[in-house]
Amino acid sequence: PELPRTGADPGADRVGFLGSYRVLWRDVRDLWRTDRHTVWFLLASAIFRDGLAGVFTFGAVLAVGVYGFADADVLLFGVAANVVAGAAAIAAGRFDDRLGPKRVIIGSLVGMIACGVVLLVVTGPLMFWIFGLALTVFVGPAQASARSFLARLAPPGREGQLFGLYTTTGRAVSFLAPALFGLFAWAFHNDRAGIIGLLVVLTIGLLVLLPVRAPSAIQDAKPM
Repeated sequence: PELPRTGADPGADRVGFLGSYRVLWRDVRDLWRTDRHTVWFLLASAIFRDGLAGVFTFGAVLAVGVYGFADADVLLFGVAANVVAGAAAIAAGRFDDRLGPKRVIIGSLVGMIACGVVLLVVTGPLMFWIFGLALTVFVGPAQASARSFLARLAPPGREGQLFGLYTTTGRAVSFLAPALFGLFAWAFHNDRAGIIGLLVVLTIGLLVLLPVRAPSAIQDAKPM
């Protein structure tokens, strides 16, 4: 059983569906007043995480429609991509400890954008195997370090609240990557152009992240 929190009101009223959104908005307002860096990080992570999701969502579409993959090869590539992303996330843990999660996220996003630019111009299954897997190398570290970043930002006792906001903000912008992928593919009459939409999402997330102070810098700035 969960231990009661100090100062919690056991007789507090439960809120309904609409009331829960009022509570959510109140939490965001309070967080904005007390720690704007965390709010900006939640926004940045929501955007670039949608770009990461878009990579896996539209990877199969691009593999078959643009790079000439067979259906069986798509399944093999999906397995390989997930294995590579997981292994890279484990390996990047050392860099997260030494350099900090923000640098790992920035490096991962820059790497993904670079691989995406290359995929815009190359053709054929072999090139997609090479640069598609190279791109997924950076997906795992970005996802893992985003959670590490938030865990270090969270004040003691508010971890659950912040990770709840982390999930909620991610779902709130989950339309970005599909919308921009579809927009660019429609505008240029070519599925390959949808890659530009994914790159735009990743770039916006990177730009929003850049001004956010790293957890160590925030801790150093707090009065003793």
